[in-house]
Amino acid sequence: MSHPDDEPALDVTHGDVALSRHLRRSLRILRDRSDNEQFHRLVDDVLSGQVGLREVCHTDAFAAGVGAGVREFARRWERLSDAEREELAEPCPRPGVSGR
Repeated sequence: MSHPDDEPALDVTHGDVALSRHLRRSLRILRDRSDNEQFHRLVDDVLSGQVGLREVCHTDAFAAGVGAGVREFARRWERLSDAEREELAEPCPRPGVSGR
């Protein structure tokens, strides 16, 4: 298995290694939870650096792969109170970065 530092940075992160790692983990989770083989191949191509995420994010295969998750998120979001939504919308503090 390759070391995370050896993996190509995702094109949409503009060199932000932490964000690239986070997106990679998220893509793996989406791939592993999907039964769509075309989506599996697409994500594998992105993770291997053969194609950029920006290039595939608007494709039908990508939409089909993430569609169920997006619909579930929308259902859960609708059940939240306004206060819960505001809390979730608050920015998370980044380790090592002082606020103000």
